[in-house]
Amino acid sequence: MHQNIIGKNVRITKNVREHIANKMQNIKIHADRIIDANIICEHMHGEYTVQGTIAFGKKVFHDKEKEKDLYVAIDTMFQKIEREIRKSKEKNIDRSQRSVVDKSIQTEEEDNSYYINTVGIYEKPLDELDAVVLFNNDKKPYMAYLPIKQGEDLYSIKIGKFPVFLFKGNDNKVFEIYNHNEEYWNIDEVSVTSDNNIDASKSENYLIKEYNVSEAVNYLTDNSDNKFVVYISSITEQAEALYKESDNSFVLIRMFDI
Repeated sequence: MHQNIIGKNVRITKNVREHIANKMQNIKIHADRIIDANIICEHMHGEYTVQGTIAFGKKVFHDKEKEKDLYVAIDTMFQKIEREIRKSKEKNIDRSQRSVVDKSIQTEEEDNSYYINTVGIYEKPLDELDAVVLFNNDKKPYMAYLPIKQGEDLYSIKIGKFPVFLFKGNDNKVFEIYNHNEEYWNIDEVSVTSDNNIDASKSENYLIKEYNVSEAVNYLTDNSDNKFVVYISSITEQAEALYKESDNSFVLIRMFDI
């Protein structure tokens, strides 16, 4: 399970994390196949807003609560999500019981379980040439890093806001997906030339969408020709990527720690 706790104008203390972890134990009783849990705590205008999104299988449960007290908001949010999960589980049990009588109802559901391994981006910012050379020498078919960009003069550099994602395709072709500006993304086929420059002559616009992890898995499952997808997380609003190792094994690449 991947559990993310994010604070906006809220310090996520050890006590808050432990309180959320205890609430998650109650959820696990009803949903032992949780693959993604995202909790966002925000403080604004004297009120705490807590929203949670919990995904297991292909089902996603979400709730958002506002309270004067942070812990009350957390408790209320988890209570409502737990209630919805319990209702969903009871419907499945009821359907399986009815299927004993009505043979026209399918009695066995397809196994949609899958495994996700989470990795972070490279530990330090890189310029494009160093990143591609490093990636070419690595056995892994995926990598992400924060790009170093030249500033307004020769003596200043900037660190890019969005990570750059590198993937190996067929015939060891290297594809680079990056933010061109605030609205548009590109995908380039890149290689290192003999004079140590980057050849990115094959470049296209990349349509980036908003997904949660479950939706990204569904996208790669439905589009079998694609090995990877870069998207904006609907939970954290950060750029993430998912790489498909096999039909039921994926690698999730994201900036923040789990």
